[in-house]
Amino acid sequence: MLALSAGMLCLAGCGAPGGGPGGSLSIDTSDATAAPGETARIEVQASSVGVMTWQLAEIPENWQVTHEGFEPEPTAVRESYPPELVWDPVADSVTGSLAVAVPDDASPGEYALAVEAGTDASDERAVSEATVTVEG
Repeated sequence: MLALSAGMLCLAGCGAPGGGPGGSLSIDTSDATAAPGETARIEVQASSVGVMTWQLAEIPENWQVTHEGFEPEPTAVRESYPPELVWDPVADSVTGSLAVAVPDDASPGEYALAVEAGTDASDERAVSEATVTVEG
């Protein structure tokens, strides 16, 4: 289940440069489970986001992570690894999923995938860590 934060609605006037204390930038992710050879889908919801990416530190390099079904769609995708999804102007609310292709030879266990949201206009960042569980 995806836990949603209450009070994260961005009203007119928010999003000023710097965001100020109590800014409404947020991100939430769900955990996912898959067997080797399957795809785990991590549901993502973010508020007041301009840029989103993910960190592959604990995900083995032969695994593939792709973005699917984001609403609204990103206005651009920066072709880095991992890629950065960009919304310009900043999107009040974004939902979608990250598909993690678990190889046939994956070892059972838990793997963390940190998903980061922010804006280009500010150094403020929000991070949510999802756990991908590979069944044995």
